[in-house]
Amino acid sequence: MTDAAAELSAPPGRWAHPGLRGALWGLLAVAVWAGSFVITRMGVKAGLNAFDLVALRFATAGALMVPILRRRGLAFDRLGLGGLVLLVAGSGAPYALMLAAGARYAPASHAAALTPGPMAAMTALLGALFLRERLPVIGWAGVGLILGGSALIGGPSLFSGSGEGAALGHALFLGGALMWAVYVIVLRRSGVGPLHATAIVATGSALLYLPLYLLVLPKGIGQAALPDIALQAIYQGCFTTLVGLAAFNRAVVLLGATGAAALPALIPVVTLGLGTLMLGESPSLAETAATLLIGGGVLVTTLARNRRPPPSKT
Repeated sequence: MTDAAAELSAPPGRWAHPGLRGALWGLLAVAVWAGSFVITRMGVKAGLNAFDLVALRFATAGALMVPILRRRGLAFDRLGLGGLVLLVAGSGAPYALMLAAGARYAPASHAAALTPGPMAAMTALLGALFLRERLPVIGWAGVGLILGGSALIGGPSLFSGSGEGAALGHALFLGGALMWAVYVIVLRRSGVGPLHATAIVATGSALLYLPLYLLVLPKGIGQAALPDIALQAIYQGCFTTLVGLAAFNRAVVLLGATGAAALPALIPVVTLGLGTLMLGESPSLAETAATLLIGGGVLVTTLARNRRPPPSKT
């Protein structure tokens, strides 16, 4: 039995349905990742830059995951060298740096429009091509709703005096979405278990990124207070990377690539909700409409996928 197959085993009961459990795991990941935006803003205000945040994230997560990686190995038999590289790049430090680089040229609101929605669409297309996870028409309609809602959240600002450099930022955001979509396909196809995959990504990212950070990248960590550094290390390393990624990986196992990839589209929706509850910010009419579109699109896409049989093994 593969690690992924083991993840599917559960005692009988009302919570045993894979679709329900997968949705709950995915929503946990969304909640953690939405909260990371608030924590990241706190870190930037404390004097940390994007390179510092990525370093703290993967230094902490990588150190915690070393025992699991030593016990389970790199899964070369299931991933191969190419799959291993794609797994680490698609959700690890290269992916985080891609989005951070995009944010240097275009506002974060553009990332909300050009990353989660296209990610769901790209994963649906790649899943159909490589995993035979073919969505029915209603599922593609759900993907369309997600894209429409994402455009409402960040789309209006895409053409409002963004400047020439914004096009590069947009390309980087779309590149990040493609990297994540490839990661989901590789994870689903390989059969590597959720926690094992998280260990590979975390430790691989630490080994690749930390020497680069220490040797050549600009640092602002010396300007931040120790409590601020500790908060970023704990939340970004333990929650964003370990809890969030492991929860999402399990959702991929239980929901399939397309169903799980639709869930991150809820991140800007949850972030809007957190802003309303914690900061007293009232969402605009467009943001409210986007929330309904994205929520409906995620629901339709996930349910459409769960009515399909799992992909055959070849």
